[in-house]
Amino acid sequence: MIELTLDQELAGLSILALEVEHVQVLPASVKLRLWADDMAAQAVEHSRLPASEKLRVAVRQMLKFGKFKASGRSKPAQEYLMRCALEEGSLPRINGPVDVLNTCSLAGGLPISLLSLAKCSRSLHVRRGTEGEGYVFNSIGQVLDVQDLVVTCDASDSTSRPVGSPIKDSLAGKIESDDTALVAIIYAPRDPVGLATAEQTARVLAESLTTFCDARIGVTITL
Repeated sequence: MIELTLDQELAGLSILALEVEHVQVLPASVKLRLWADDMAAQAVEHSRLPASEKLRVAVRQMLKFGKFKASGRSKPAQEYLMRCALEEGSLPRINGPVDVLNTCSLAGGLPISLLSLAKCSRSLHVRRGTEGEGYVFNSIGQVLDVQDLVVTCDASDSTSRPVGSPIKDSLAGKIESDDTALVAIIYAPRDPVGLATAEQTARVLAESLTTFCDARIGVTITL
């Protein structure tokens, strides 16, 4: 069972976490790819609505703090996904669980981390990154500076190492083909629209992981 805590200073942030069990990490099925393409097309259409722009601005404002600015190469993950949908007409194909997660993040307009529980502790803490903190986020060794960024940390010991964020997750928490237990963490503004959107996104995420990846949803935590 996962345990999740949220730093008190993050008063403007709400977290909704799903424990994902017995998942199959396989290439996306044809059915999943068709669903993802349809959802991406709908998200592109909805992105033109004022409500979508308002949520995009709210997410950026939620993350903006100190040194960290949610822009440029540090855009929230769902903005990168929207660019892919606009330019390519579809989302990147990674594997079933990641493709489901990316689709739900794009459709909901909220960033979501997806981490391997085999690589990260089931004891997790969300806080802001401190000076000098960072992590490798891809196979070529690029490092994300997480100072002042909201980060999800492995809190199994006093070091509380960052493993995920609303921008990019770490290579240390990357999903592999032999993973069966994951945690999905939705980051949302703590306001009525943000909370409602996070709850709806979590429902779609849970249903889709169950349908397309044979997963079971364990503990759900809202903070």
